[in-house]
Amino acid sequence: MMFTLSQSALLLMLIAFLTRGDTHRETLVPPTIHTTFWIDDDKVSKEYLIEMGVFLAQLYFDVTPQNVDFNHRTLKSYIDPRFYGKLEIEAGAYAQKIKADNASTFMAIAMVMPDEAKQRIAVQGVLNTYLGDSRTSQVNKTYVFQFAQRGGRVLLTGMREGKNAARPFEEITAP
Repeated sequence: MMFTLSQSALLLMLIAFLTRGDTHRETLVPPTIHTTFWIDDDKVSKEYLIEMGVFLAQLYFDVTPQNVDFNHRTLKSYIDPRFYGKLEIEAGAYAQKIKADNASTFMAIAMVMPDEAKQRIAVQGVLNTYLGDSRTSQVNKTYVFQFAQRGGRVLLTGMREGKNAARPFEEITAP
């Protein structure tokens, strides 16, 4: 009797194991969550863009000689492979300058403007640079972060400085 029950239990477990569907689920969670958001097949909500844009701006610009390499390694895990080389060059040069000057920077973000239709966000604020305990520059800056979904993940596909704070998404072309 006991042998039959254990065989039945084993058979049920085997059936459950063999009939379960092998599905893949990707969980998309921004580093911090301050509000609800939605994710479709090829787009994310403006709330998600805001969360990711602020997070990536802080990783890139809130740096010291001690954390700049770590921050940029972390940032690279959110980069689309097609943009990786360009960012590697820019972030590498920025990290070298931070370390060579023994500087630290942080961006005091004042405004975030999402463009949900084109999956991009503009981050505006004051980029502060310090040498030791002295602030050496305080410059108003705007940066545009472009996103796309690749392989079930939302990745950074471009980053550039906005030339016009009033219209940060406008491209400036040479005459």
